[in-house]
Amino acid sequence: MASPTPPQTQVLLIGLGELGHALYTQISRLSNTHVTLGIRSPAKYTHLASPTTSLLELDVTSSSSDLVPVFSRFDIVISATGYGESAHRLPKLAREMLTAGRLRKQQGKGEIWFFPWQWGCDFDVTGDVGGLMPLFGVQKQIRDLLRNEAEEAGVKWTIVSTGLFMSFLFEPFWGIVDRSREAEEGEITVRCLDRWEHGVTVTDVSDTGRVLVRILKGDVDAANKVLHIAGDTVTYGELANIMERVSGRTLRREAWSVEQLQAELQRDPEDLVKKYRVAFAGEGVYWPVERTVNYRLEMEMNGVETYARKLLGTEK
Repeated sequence: MASPTPPQTQVLLIGLGELGHALYTQISRLSNTHVTLGIRSPAKYTHLASPTTSLLELDVTSSSSDLVPVFSRFDIVISATGYGESAHRLPKLAREMLTAGRLRKQQGKGEIWFFPWQWGCDFDVTGDVGGLMPLFGVQKQIRDLLRNEAEEAGVKWTIVSTGLFMSFLFEPFWGIVDRSREAEEGEITVRCLDRWEHGVTVTDVSDTGRVLVRILKGDVDAANKVLHIAGDTVTYGELANIMERVSGRTLRREAWSVEQLQAELQRDPEDLVKKYRVAFAGEGVYWPVERTVNYRLEMEMNGVETYARKLLGTEK
């Protein structure tokens, strides 16, 4: 007699930006899994609806009394709401998840597995960057909240620290790899934050999705843990060498010292990018690849040189 088919795992993915799209692409391939996309404007994404994907109009700014019953319907909740989230909304979501876990316990259901929006720095190390980044401080508070209350609430949690999104490292607004004069003058400028020996961990969002699938499959001991992943970890000096090698040109190198970054911020104290530059000139933004989940799983990841070659069209 055939064994009964287990019920589908119900996954709620909140947000469908750069990271959300990448996560959805990977987790939608999991067997016996139904993914619900929690987004503000489902009408924009009707092309994604399928027998294994549902669309749900969801606004995380709604009242907790409205959101908690929704969250309690899911076995796994993954937050990919993005860097634009305000500092007060993230702990609100975490508290709602704890309440939803308690509701599921009352209903005799299993625990919720919660992946909060912490796809970035190691906030245990950064703290609030000396008061500069309240959002970072809130992320540390969320970690402490989950450590202290999640087990009692029937919530399992996993935090995945990715470092900087790989694409951000090359974005013009970030200013680290500056190609603004490349077309006219053939010049590329690479800048460092703090010093050339300072490091940065970067992960391509597609690789983050691939690692998440391995976590969801149970290939990693992930319950109530902070996991580190990395596509690559490089010093800014190594980044400059990579760009020189990939472009075939001698680069202009410019160091942005911490003092210079802080002075720039003082002139424009509300500039979020300048705040992030100061934060990334500090600690908690890089770690050895050998410490990562993907290294232990022997996963092949997109490194900085591979990404740069694709960007510049110089793939080997």
